[in-house]
Amino acid sequence: MTGTSALTYKIKLLRKVELLCYQVTHYLLRSEEQAAAASEEALTALFRNPIFLEASEEERSAIARKTAITVALQHAAGSSQTRQKELTPHAAGDM
Repeated sequence: MTGTSALTYKIKLLRKVELLCYQVTHYLLRSEEQAAAASEEALTALFRNPIFLEASEEERSAIARKTAITVALQHAAGSSQTRQKELTPHAAGDM
C-alpha cells in the first residue's frame, strides 16, 4: 500500500467512528466545545494506534468508544483541576 492510499484508508476508518467519538465525549462532558476538542484528540490517538487499523469493524467501534471515554475523562479531570486552581486563590483571599 502506498503512503497516500494508506493515509486514505486510515481516514476512511476514522470517519466511520468520528460521530461515535463525538457522541461519547459530548455525553460525558456536556459541552460542545469540550466534546469537539476531546473527540479530535481521541481520533488522533486512534490514527496512531496500529491495533485500531488492523481490527475488525466491531472491534474498531469498541476501541474508539474506550478511547473517547478515556480522553473525555482526562478532559473532565483537567477541567476540574483548572476550576480548583481558579477557586483556591479567591477562597484563600476571603479567609
